Amino acid sequence: MDKKTISVTIVVVILIVASVSAFVMLDDKDDAVAKSFNDAELKVYGNVNGDRFLDEADAKLIEQYVKDGKTVEDCPLADANQDGKLTMDDVEVVNAVVQGRATTINHLVYKDVDQDGVVDTQVVSTKFPVKSAIMTGSTNTSMLLFCLGITDQIKGASYSSSSLDKDLFKETYLDTTKCVKLGTSSSAITFEDGKAGSSDVIKTQNVTALITDWNRTYITNENDFENAGVDVVRVSAGSADKDALTHSAMLLGLLFQCADRANDYVDLSLSVIEYIQGIAKNEAKVKAVSSSMNGYLSTVASDYGELIATIGGEYPLPVDAFGGATSGKIVDHPEIYANYSFDYILHVRSNLNYVQTQDTIDKMWNTYTKAFSDWEHSETGQYMISGMIPVAMRAAYAGQIFYSDVDADKVTEFHQEFVDKFFNGKTYDVSSLKFIISAGDVSS
Repeated sequence: MDKKTISVTIVVVILIVASVSAFVMLDDKDDAVAKSFNDAELKVYGNVNGDRFLDEADAKLIEQYVKDGKTVEDCPLADANQDGKLTMDDVEVVNAVVQGRATTINHLVYKDVDQDGVVDTQVVSTKFPVKSAIMTGSTNTSMLLFCLGITDQIKGASYSSSSLDKDLFKETYLDTTKCVKLGTSSSAITFEDGKAGSSDVIKTQNVTALITDWNRTYITNENDFENAGVDVVRVSAGSADKDALTHSAMLLGLLFQCADRANDYVDLSLSVIEYIQGIAKNEAKVKAVSSSMNGYLSTVASDYGELIATIGGEYPLPVDAFGGATSGKIVDHPEIYANYSFDYILHVRSNLNYVQTQDTIDKMWNTYTKAFSDWEHSETGQYMISGMIPVAMRAAYAGQIFYSDVDADKVTEFHQEFVDKFFNGKTYDVSSLKFIISAGDVSS
């Protein structure tokens, strides 16, 4: 079955209501499909019970629906093969997944469908299982795949020299004998004459999927890969939203046949986020913005804007703060300080990683905070948070900055648990490292 985009497109809108972000599924064509996907943790056709797995329980339910004469209108998620009918062919799709046999699954992906900088969703089809893939090596995607144990299956990656932790990933994505370097961008891979970058990795390694992010700047040549039989799978790897985090991790767990590990990862991630959210309910609301590029601020449409809202903060920079761009250089937009009030700037930096020295901390701080020296809270409101950590831990460290009742020792314990369970044998004592940097941590 060729890759196709299913006719139903479900738009995701990020709402900031009382400074809490939520993904809302909207569909003018079929409200039942929208609601079914909204209720399901793993948003895949065939997952009729709406949990995190496509498994025997779903196959039995679909078989019963077929025997009972149910229709697609009655049970929209039961149409696993998306042919518009409920038959035993739908049961066969789920059984193939359970048994690890080749099939095609139809599922939701996160994607900026209308190119407005805001995450939408779309339903697409992907060949199962994925045994060989390439990826855009952004910090978010690399960390998610790594934590899920998806390393040997990644045969090629495109990344900048500063985007990936040279120690954390040196035996996996940065080992070019195992994972071909496909370019120097963490968001783009060229494709021509069957080659990804200048490599024949797609042909020689039987690559069937490209894993990338939802953002419109990622893989703008998607059709080139699709037409060559390489499924482009987009996930929201940097999201702390419960629905997006759960589906992104569990979809990868399904495709790469590591669903149990993905489930454990989701459980720990949500425990961390819910801990911070529980404290945020009883503390004063803060206003904060984020910066993930030197001298730039991001709008609320970014993953980092969503993260702040998820843990109870208010993100005051709207989608159009920089004329439609998802971020803006502060020296070009001095009006930001006059138009919007905020208490914190969080600098999310991937090079604040698991190998640190005081010299590197000093250098990063002086580099990334300098552009904001004329901000009224520049001495007390700027913090640097590691971008090279699991997304849930970014939420935890941001919460530690915002809320006095957050237990720093508990945050460290959470982080150590991620390392011990999901870092594939890499060992770090996180209590000896800094993942929040303030002015007081910098050498005078």
